[in-house]
Amino acid sequence: MLEKVTKKSVEKFISQLEVPEPVFLFWDTCSLLDIIRLPFRTNSKRHLDFYQRIKTLIDEGQIISVASELTIAELGYNFQKVELEYDNYLKKLQRDFNLHQDYLIQCNNIDEPILPFTLSEKGLKQYLLKLFNEIVSKTTFISEKQAFNKFAHFRVSYHMAPAQKKGEYKDCYIWATCLELAKETPENSQIYFFTRNKDDFFENGNLFELIENDCNNTAIDIKYEVGDLLGDILNN
Repeated sequence: MLEKVTKKSVEKFISQLEVPEPVFLFWDTCSLLDIIRLPFRTNSKRHLDFYQRIKTLIDEGQIISVASELTIAELGYNFQKVELEYDNYLKKLQRDFNLHQDYLIQCNNIDEPILPFTLSEKGLKQYLLKLFNEIVSKTTFISEKQAFNKFAHFRVSYHMAPAQKKGEYKDCYIWATCLELAKETPENSQIYFFTRNKDDFFENGNLFELIENDCNNTAIDIKYEVGDLLGDILNN
């Protein structure tokens, strides 16, 4: 599934940077999976355009794509589920299309199909998988570290954000990785933490106080909508 994965420690990753004021895009698991599923879940070409533009920015070196090594295992576990969801979506769409076409044929006494084609042959799934793999191949996955385990264990144990609501270890571990990256980055850096798990970081439209403190002490800006994320990157 993952054609190419680059793993580095935080220290090695930062030491090899060649950009004086880097802009990082730090993905969590769901935000990466949404490259595939959000365009068909929303039936919106707009979301596909957003991810294509982000890929271009990564290719051009305007943003640096990064994630936690833990995300690799999460992607592997969830990838088949996303593929199955897409396949079921396409089957339903094909059934609806065929039913509508049959209705038109009966109403107009037409013998031949009006638009004879199979949706699965149009290649959207392959295109989304290709886009996903191309972004992943340009993403550096920060290697695991014992300090991340301790951070995650502490916040889960005491129900502290991002584990305040769901109490998930992996969310805290990924957040710890992002915080560590932020501490090691050069001055005037910017880190966008991109998550689809809004409720882990926000309550009533505002950041949890602890998460806000984390962000105030670093250069991290949390985004949960891809359009908002892209707009901020382009305007800064």
